[in-house]
Amino acid sequence: MRTMILVASILGLAPALAQDAPSLWRDPDGGCTYFKLGDTLSLRYQRDGFPDCPEARQETGRPPMPSVDQTGAVTRDDVRDVTRAIEGLTRRLDEVKREFERRGRY
Repeated sequence: MRTMILVASILGLAPALAQDAPSLWRDPDGGCTYFKLGDTLSLRYQRDGFPDCPEARQETGRPPMPSVDQTGAVTRDDVRDVTRAIEGLTRRLDEVKREFERRGRY
C-alpha cells in the first residue's frame, strides 16, 4: 500500500517537475523586465502592481505606497450602500426567476 502511494505521488508530481522555469529577459532599450518561456514574453510586475520598468512610477505619478490619510478609506456607509444594492439586485433576480418559472421557461 505504501509503495502504491509513493508511486502515485511521484507520478502526480512528474508534470510539475517537467515544466520549464521561466527565464528573465531585460529589454535593452526600455529597461523593462520580462519573463521568457519558450518564444513567449510576459511583462514582469513588482509586488506593488507596477510593471518592472524604470519609468513605471514616473509615468503614473502615484506614490509607491498609499498615503496614511483616510480620504480614500471605505466607510461603514459605503459598505451599507453596497450591501443594500446587492440585496436589491438579489430581490430583482428572484423576481425575474419567478416570472420565468411562471411562464414555464426556466
